[in-house]
Amino acid sequence: MPNEIVRQFDPDDVMAALLYYLYPNFSNTPEDMHEKIYKLQKQERYRELLGGFDFIDYATFHYSPLLGRILNRLQQSRLLSSRNPEYKVYEVTLESKDAINSYYLDEGKLFNSCRLQLKEIANELSKEPADVRK
Repeated sequence: MPNEIVRQFDPDDVMAALLYYLYPNFSNTPEDMHEKIYKLQKQERYRELLGGFDFIDYATFHYSPLLGRILNRLQQSRLLSSRNPEYKVYEVTLESKDAINSYYLDEGKLFNSCRLQLKEIANELSKEPADVRK
């Protein structure tokens, strides 16, 4: 029987843990978020964390149905919100940040050893919008 790679976490976990570093807010523009995750996924350094996302190659940008569902679930669970009138910015509350830290990042938790990579990904997601295809 061939060796099977077993992943310790899934894309839902990765996105929830990323919220800690995206506090207090980040872009709610689907083209931007999906395109940035797509590009970061191509880098070997982030492949383990972001490899679970499949993308559809639309003419205007790369879209992950799973990423869209995860962002919706994070809002439903109230770890993430988008309260501003235009819904262009996601917001992470201090309470959400604390909960994420205690569940995912504290010593011995699932992502404790991945803190640097998560912070780097969050820094990329926080930058100005990605160049999406015209």
